[in-house]
Amino acid sequence: MRIRKGLAAAMIAVCFMITGCKGSMELNELHIVHSVAIDEGENGGVKVTAEIAKLTTGGQQPKGMQERTFFLTSEGRSLFEAARLMRAKSDRTLLWGHTTAIIFSADLARRGLDTQLEDIRRLRQFRNSTLVYAKEGKAYQALKVSMPNVSISSQALRGLSEGGLTTALTEQTTLIDVYKELINKYKDISIPSIEVVRDQVDNKLQLLQTKGLFAFRGSRLIGFMRTQETKGYLRAAGKMTGSSEAVACGPKQMLSFENISNRAVVHTNVDQQLKPNIRIEIYADLNLTSVQCGDTKIDPAAVARWEKALNENIANDIKKFLQFSQKNKVDLLGIGERIHRKNPKYWRKMKDDWQEIYPKAKFELEVHTRIDHTNFTA
Repeated sequence: MRIRKGLAAAMIAVCFMITGCKGSMELNELHIVHSVAIDEGENGGVKVTAEIAKLTTGGQQPKGMQERTFFLTSEGRSLFEAARLMRAKSDRTLLWGHTTAIIFSADLARRGLDTQLEDIRRLRQFRNSTLVYAKEGKAYQALKVSMPNVSISSQALRGLSEGGLTTALTEQTTLIDVYKELINKYKDISIPSIEVVRDQVDNKLQLLQTKGLFAFRGSRLIGFMRTQETKGYLRAAGKMTGSSEAVACGPKQMLSFENISNRAVVHTNVDQQLKPNIRIEIYADLNLTSVQCGDTKIDPAAVARWEKALNENIANDIKKFLQFSQKNKVDLLGIGERIHRKNPKYWRKMKDDWQEIYPKAKFELEVHTRIDHTNFTA
């Protein structure tokens, strides 16, 4: 036993002696990439812009990151080539593994992102949790916007995507989400939109904003879902975690409600003529948060009227989304996969023509809202 322990200890010591710090690098030998923008290049190529945090060093020892960044840009025939050529402009090795967000230009996405996504996977340096965005115009312009109290765009982008949980204006999408759907083909994908907008108080100040979703068929961008369509999609997909709803109670006066719970149930059926019939049931719980009408009486009858109005408003959002989805032939709810699981025999006959069948599918919608708390006493 002692001999075995001695041999084990000797082997561990040899491993440490052989490996040591070989292959490791100090911070002052690295550039840490935090955000990446990918645009169209010349002659069908790809242009890559990397946001890099500046490092402070004392003598030969690294001290840490500054609250400032700089940018490196390179262009190549592929994303991989552009990333490699960027090293020729950098005095240090580029570390891509800390990238928080990747922004694709919408023009590039309309051509299809399959090649770019494949290159990202082959690089094997990006985390699966890296956030993904798309932007109309030049993607790199989003990285040049200074957000209040945030110097690194990646921090702002993460915070904005997390805000979608309460606003229902966007959702958080990661590389693994995109990989999973493109490989499994359970449903078409959506990627959040990032915009550069003017501040409402200081018109000279530019801000980043996440509002709306880009819809894809496969890896190709097909269309853009605005606020109402995005809310309808998140409701129907069962992804709604927070939002605000409003019901009129007088001229330019509103009752405001906070969504606290949302559940979506999707039923699929196919008749003998291979025509899909889909029923979507929505169950939503809300709280009353604001009353602008001073003479509003809160009683069971009033609550019932508000619930009916909320049913109509939510149904309109979902109908807008379904119209967008069928018009653009993007199956964001995974209706085809649901039919595949429930009626595999029918699906084998439908799958090759699904893009033509889906726009003609019949949808039925039922919305059941419940106001749990009015937070007021009569």
